[in-house]
Amino acid sequence: MFDPPPRDGELMLSFERFDFDRVEFMTGISESVAQLHDPPFGGPYIYTRDIGLNLTTRVIGGVAASAWFPTTIERWRSSDGSGRLVRREYPPEFSSTGAAGMWGEADAALHDVQVIDRPVRAGEYSTLRDVWEGVMPLSHNPESLSRQLMSVSGGSAQALLGAVRDIYYDLGVVEASLRAAILRVLAGVEGLSLAGIASDKSGREVFGVSAQTDGQGVQFTLILDPATGELNAHQEVLVKRAEKLDLEPPGLLSYGERQAWGRTWDTGSRP
Repeated sequence: MFDPPPRDGELMLSFERFDFDRVEFMTGISESVAQLHDPPFGGPYIYTRDIGLNLTTRVIGGVAASAWFPTTIERWRSSDGSGRLVRREYPPEFSSTGAAGMWGEADAALHDVQVIDRPVRAGEYSTLRDVWEGVMPLSHNPESLSRQLMSVSGGSAQALLGAVRDIYYDLGVVEASLRAAILRVLAGVEGLSLAGIASDKSGREVFGVSAQTDGQGVQFTLILDPATGELNAHQEVLVKRAEKLDLEPPGLLSYGERQAWGRTWDTGSRP
């Protein structure tokens, strides 16, 4: 349970392209997800476990040196936001041998596993309800939900994908009817494309939905389970050379994966 995030092979997911029409493909999944039944209530705490890889770059002596920092985060959260947080930070993966040497000289703590385990107070973290005041509660009707998502994303396809990620990450447990509505919305948004199919870092079959590359040369992809409509992961990839990064495109900027979620009766158990 507490191993570092999988790091074998390529850091970022590579997708196998397929020829399905995006609207038809995602509408079909939406219809299937709408028929699923939500699990029975399993306790007052929403539990989630996520892994992440995030790129950090230091410029030392005028030379860029990048490293991907793996983390695992477990959260238990009650309806008022209180609960428990367990965060583990692992030794990084470096962009090159030279970068490893530069980072090692600057920070001796990089070789240790850092663990933070602490209680969380009610209201300590903002929720969607705080950030999207006037938008919540989220509609389970695709047309109404589309208007809500457009209002918070400003019409940007990439920002809309980020908003969908926030819904899954904030709610933790997303009802089947809302997952179906989200899929129906994504099926009709301009500027999105099917990235293809792949296996995430936990070995689960997934498909990707990508936004067109933004002006910074970054492509954002949501990675979803075709059987359930759950958000399994997301990644940001640099597809255009950036002057201040020692990273050749396509290169991973960040990857996050939700490995487990559900409800528990206390902050010491897992679903």
